[in-house]
Amino acid sequence: MRNGLSWLAAQLLLLSGSGDATAPTPAWQLLQRIAAARGFAAEFDAVPEHLAAMVGSYDVSLGRTRLSRVTQALSQPWQAPAVAAELRDGAAALLPKSGGVAWSTWLRTAGGWLDVGPVEPPPAALNDLDALWRQIAPPTGGVGADGGAAANEELLDLLSSYVADCHDALAALLAGVPDADRAFARTTFPEFAAAFAAVHDPRPQITVAQNATLEKWKALAWKVDRPLLLGVAERVGRLGDAAFVASLGRRLAKTARTNPKVAGFSGDVMATAGIRDESLVVLLGAGKTTVERGAALVIDLGGDDTWIEAAVVEGAEEPRVRVVIDLAGNDQWRGERGPAFAACGVALVVDAKGNDRYEGGRLAQGSAAFGCAALLDLDGDDSYVAHDFAQGYSFAGVGALVDRAGDDRYSAWAYAQGGGNGNGLAALIDGGGDDRYVANGKWPDVYGDSGVGSFHGASQGYSFGFRDGQLLAGGIGLFADLGSGKDDYESGNFSQGGAYFFGFGLMYDGGGDDTNRGWRYSQGFGVHQAVGVRWDAGGNDRYDTRCAANCGAGWDQGVGWLIDDAGDDQYDVGGLALGGTANSAVALLVDGGGSDRYGGGGGADSQGGSSDSSYHQFQAIGALLDFGGGKDSYARKENGDGLVRTGEWFALFADVKEKGPEALLALPATSVFWQKTVGGGEVKGKPSGK
Repeated sequence: MRNGLSWLAAQLLLLSGSGDATAPTPAWQLLQRIAAARGFAAEFDAVPEHLAAMVGSYDVSLGRTRLSRVTQALSQPWQAPAVAAELRDGAAALLPKSGGVAWSTWLRTAGGWLDVGPVEPPPAALNDLDALWRQIAPPTGGVGADGGAAANEELLDLLSSYVADCHDALAALLAGVPDADRAFARTTFPEFAAAFAAVHDPRPQITVAQNATLEKWKALAWKVDRPLLLGVAERVGRLGDAAFVASLGRRLAKTARTNPKVAGFSGDVMATAGIRDESLVVLLGAGKTTVERGAALVIDLGGDDTWIEAAVVEGAEEPRVRVVIDLAGNDQWRGERGPAFAACGVALVVDAKGNDRYEGGRLAQGSAAFGCAALLDLDGDDSYVAHDFAQGYSFAGVGALVDRAGDDRYSAWAYAQGGGNGNGLAALIDGGGDDRYVANGKWPDVYGDSGVGSFHGASQGYSFGFRDGQLLAGGIGLFADLGSGKDDYESGNFSQGGAYFFGFGLMYDGGGDDTNRGWRYSQGFGVHQAVGVRWDAGGNDRYDTRCAANCGAGWDQGVGWLIDDAGDDQYDVGGLALGGTANSAVALLVDGGGSDRYGGGGGADSQGGSSDSSYHQFQAIGALLDFGGGKDSYARKENGDGLVRTGEWFALFADVKEKGPEALLALPATSVFWQKTVGGGEVKGKPSGK
């Protein structure tokens, strides 16, 4: 896991001495100063002003569905790495060094990212839950402490009351919509998913009814009581926190075994509490058990178990809360939905130990729609296989897959692994190990011309907003592998740190020698008024992409960054890449050192390049900054070691021996760098702005 900021991260995030949190960072100041030396300072500064005006033009049509961090990074492109660092640090805080997961605390952090504060004043239902939790919480002296917390049958009874009260507290989640629409939201997200998948085809054919479903889901996103959702989810999330999970085995060890018969459970069933579906708690022993029916809360003390559609919240008559806590065993998790899918509710699965296998279809493995769903796996070498809308997916809610440790394998088709729709949070967070991630191979290329073998991915740190029909802003797509293992990433179009229409997407890797394979729009891109960041903390990495718009790319008033802190890296890309931009967008690639090879992308729109801006008749900014003075090679013939180049619309390229922008900014104006390297060039045919 990450052990503090790298030198390049610190350089990028350190604000200027003015004390203004919105002031340009040193990297941006360096670009400004180069632009001034080459004679286009005013035009350069006009680009973020143009983007800020664009953001303001959507004030009414997008309203409160927009997220402040997205508009911040769009209006002030230099702030994108700071937002990315906040997301990365928040992901790291989820996995404390002491072990386990700080899930409920993290949900408060996630609420801040979604501009959702706590319910003030808290309604009576939340206050009552807090009071009840004080009887349930583990002893303050630690897991081994005596007294201070309920145990055995008493604990099961208290937990039964707690999950039932969480269920009741969610009753007002859609209080602002008619009863028929509430039933629609709880039951029809599979229909939305099918219709949305059908739209993503080179020749989409959807029915009038399918289109109506799409539009209705977008409209309802404006009406969900998100403070209430996150308030209840935080309290359900206490059941997944490290101290509570670690205490359960000891506190339930002496529960009287009654061997009850429970429908859908076969095997080692020890005891139950509660009689209503929304209050039923089932305790499983250390033997093998097969679970084919849900309960409000299931606690398993061990054994190699089989779970079918565990913790699924769906359907008009179903409970609003489902929780599973599995303390040990090499388990099988199967089913079309789940584990952990929630439509208008809260679903939580915690697997504390074992080498587990997760096999699902659509809406699986931490997927939410107007809800909060999380799959937390704390240890073991695990395998995750799903179709789409899975593995940390959200539609205007919070969906997360968190794997704390192990060498893991993730495989899905599309809209997965931290990919989402609407103004929610979709996250996949992995704590370490040598991992492999695939999100590819099924959904067809929506363009139909991206090349043989191309597919739609929309995954691995991607957020999508809707800019047609009923407008709905994007949210946050967070993908973070926090370890320094040797990881392998593969995804189709629109993946690996990117966003579309007022979304923010981050793909972060904590280090190691990694392989990244993408296609069209991948690895740090912002398209149609959105922001994307691909950030790698170090290692000798390889970035392979196809078609266009990769590795720090911006299109149509978007912002795209690729940051690689260190290592001997190889970039093999298509066009509009490596700090390439067009149509009044901003794109930067910042490489912090090593001997690097920049292959492909040799045209005017790449490797610190800017081209066509016919959409808005306004200039863009495309920049490549290579620090550290390694021996680098560039496919674009104008680029090379020790050079500074600028071009039209506006392109900026700098390959320098200094380790970061501060060192260059500190050089006197009479230095060789500023007098000859920078001051000796000019921009011909630069646009005058609008």
